[in-house]
This record gives sequence, C-alpha cells and structure tokens, in this order.
Amino acid sequence: MSRYLLEGIFKLESRFRAKKWNRTVERQRTFADARSLYCGLLVGLAFCTLISGSESGITGPEASHPPTLLELRLVPAEVSLWGQEASQRFLVVGTFADGLERDLTSSSRFQLSNSDLARVDETGTVVAIADGEAILKAKSGGQEARARIRTEATGRTRPFRFDRDISSILTRRGCNDSHCHGSVKGSGGFKLSLDALYPQEDYEWIVEGGGYQVLTMESDGPRVPRVSVKEPEKSQLLLKPTMQVSHGGGLRFETDSLDYSTILNWIKMGAGYGARENSGQIERIEVFPSELVLERNGAQRLLVTAYTADGRREDISNEVRYITQNPHIVKVTEEGLVSAVGTGETSVLVRAAGHAISSRVGVVTAVIPNYPQIRPRNLIDEHVFSKLRRFQILPSELSTDAEFLRRVCLDITGTLPPPGRVQEFLASRDPDKREKLIEILLESPQYVDYWSFRFADLFRVTFTAQPSLKIVKAYDDWVRNSIIQNKPYDQ
Repeated sequence: MSRYLLEGIFKLESRFRAKKWNRTVERQRTFADARSLYCGLLVGLAFCTLISGSESGITGPEASHPPTLLELRLVPAEVSLWGQEASQRFLVVGTFADGLERDLTSSSRFQLSNSDLARVDETGTVVAIADGEAILKAKSGGQEARARIRTEATGRTRPFRFDRDISSILTRRGCNDSHCHGSVKGSGGFKLSLDALYPQEDYEWIVEGGGYQVLTMESDGPRVPRVSVKEPEKSQLLLKPTMQVSHGGGLRFETDSLDYSTILNWIKMGAGYGARENSGQIERIEVFPSELVLERNGAQRLLVTAYTADGRREDISNEVRYITQNPHIVKVTEEGLVSAVGTGETSVLVRAAGHAISSRVGVVTAVIPNYPQIRPRNLIDEHVFSKLRRFQILPSELSTDAEFLRRVCLDITGTLPPPGRVQEFLASRDPDKREKLIEILLESPQYVDYWSFRFADLFRVTFTAQPSLKIVKAYDDWVRNSIIQNKPYDQ
C-alpha cells in the first residue's frame, strides 16, 4: 500500500480533528458511524489481500528455519485468588524474532514455589489450597517466566448468585442466545433475556413459570414453575436440556455433568435468587489476547477475566461461550482453544452472563523473514503499517503521480481532475506537490459539496420522507456549515 495513496483521507481526517478534541470512549462510540466513512476504506485497502478463506494471505517466502524465541512471559503476571478452590488459568506467551507471539502453554513446564499453598497442572491452571504467596515458574525453549500468586480466604466460599451461577450455565450452553430462548419471542413459550442481560426476569420465568407473550410480561395461561423443589430431578429445567423429555433445542448437557449438579443442588436448596448486593457482581470482562495472529497450523488459548464490583479479578474462562464468526478461518473449542483453519481475518465472540466481548483473529499463510522497516508519515500510517506487519503483508510500491492524482481527487472531491490540471501536476518537479495538492483540494468548493453530500446521506437527510422541507433544509444547512467550519465529530 502506498504511503501516499491514502494521504488525502489522512489529511481529511486531520481537518475534522480540532486541537481541543479530547473525546472520551463514549464519544468515540457516539461518532463511530461518522468515522466509518474513513475506517471502512482504510481497512478495505489495507486488507485487500486478506480475503476471507482465500489462499492469498501473503506472498512472502516462508522462513527456512524456526524463528528465535526472544522473550517468555506468563499471563497474568500477578494474580490474587480469593475463596475456596479459587483457580486461575495461566498462558505462556513467547515473543519471537519474526515478530509473532505464540502460545507456548502446552509445551511449557510449570512449577510452584510452595505446593502447600496451591497446586498447578500441566495446562497451567493453578488452584488455591491455603492462604499465602507463591511464585509460579514456566519454562520453555530454554527460557523462564514468572508470575506472583496471592491466595486468600481459602476457607470461605463465594456466596451463591443466580445471575452468576445459573445464568452463566444458560449462557455457556446457548440456552439464551438469539436462536433459542433468548430470541425476541423466546421458544416454546419460554423466554430468557439474551445472554442473561436481565437475570431477575429470567429468574421469574424459571421459578414462577408461565408462557411468554411478546410485548407483555403477562403469562399466557396458568404459571407452572420450571423447577420443582419437591422433586428436583423432575424439573423441566433439568429434564429438557438433558433430553429426558422432548426438547427442540437438543442435548445441552449430560446428567453426570457439573452444570447438571449445579442446577440440581440449587433447586434442592430451595431455588432462591441468592445474593443481590453489587459486591460480587461482574461489571466488565476482558479477553486475552484481544487481537492475535496465527500461522496456518497455529493455535491459541483464550483467557477471559471478570472484574467484579468489589474490585476483584476472577478467571471465568470456563464460564463463557466461545463462538467463531467464520469457521472457515478459525475454529474454537468449548474451552476457548482457537485453531487456524484457513487464511483471513475474523473474530471469536465471547459470551458471558450479561456481557459479551470479542477477540480479533488473523491467520497468515506464512511468516515473512526480515520484514522491512517502513517509516510512517502520519498517525494513520502508524496504525496501518503496524497491522500490516502483524498480518505479514508487504505494502505495495509507491503509487505513480497519475494514480495518486486520480485517487486523491476522487477521495476528496468525488470528481476527476480536468486535463489541464493533470498535465500541470505530472510535469511538476516539486517534491511536495502531493501535499500541496491535498491542501488545494481541501479548500475547494467541490470538497464542501462532496462531503456535505456524504454526511447528509450518512445522517439520513432526505427531502422526500420529511413533512417539512423547512426543517430538512435547516438540517442540510447544518451539515454543510459543519463541513465548512471544520467542526470536530464530537460537535
């Protein structure tokens, strides 16, 4: 990709970015649609060679020998385990000379400094036994990484919460997704909120029962509970997902599974809602890595962390559902192991009770040895070249003057340059002629006309669907004046 090719778009971006522009994350979300005019073009051009499922991920030669391991680290580097049998999944990540990071967990050896405080298995999962502090060591490829572990309150159990313990089962098993009981109208008269966004309503439909009707919370007919405190094993909430009775959603878990025993024990204890205070409530979740690049046969295990209202961090990697957005590029197991299938870019969606997040995944054909260093000319160059580097894509050569002139005029003004301007630009020997042309185009009336039209279309300014032409004209004028004034997005 030419570093000049998108210069017109880069400069246009800066025109809309005032010096006093200091947007918060919420403002960025608010104006994400406006920015998509540029981002869509940037991503489309940057990844034109990363076509989904194709074999054209990169064209560089494969490395003739394994890359050198430069650094080894444990993720997380420090963790606090609270409660009885509290556990944490650790990942061993290696940074290599070819620029890629690889998951080395399966080939690493683990050792704890104090086996009386915790135990660790071959997968890197640590389980707390007693209170104290310990160091976890991981060795691979002749290198060693360490993580600090603090264990506390190992004699206490976390209070039961319906919105955590039961809702997470319903979410992980897909019972409340949009294709099942989480759809707008539910399924078979049973309605659950999508990904347990409203656990209190879910609890009532389960414990009090009833047939769901769209647009009302009134039950269709008598309310028959889906749990039976007197005969827990005969509860619909257990019989249907285990296929002991007919269930349109099929088998969701077995009778000898941990999920079955958790729900069964909850019903036996009276099917109460449990703790309602915010102290143990999950406020947000994170996934590591949030973006990863795999080779054709590469694999990476995901780590999902929950942040609770009382300031704790908990590993919930085994309490979530993993969904690949494109199974032709990557597949993912119930345990969160992502494996490459074909070249391209996609994402893995992580659904937890009341929360959802995703990890971006790219699969490259081969790794380019000695990837060239490319000097960025601006902020957007830095991001584009960084992602090209991660995805092992070589930028194309610099565009010719004729190519640049045509593209930049179309990008900024939506029109082709007149013949006289073409001849003048091609004949010029000014080394800064491209930058100067961009400034000329940004000051032209054609720029105002074109981008007023583009933003008016984005904001749905129409003269045919509104009852008052005067109101629509005012809206259209506001868009046009905003372009003229170089108004920032947050205004």
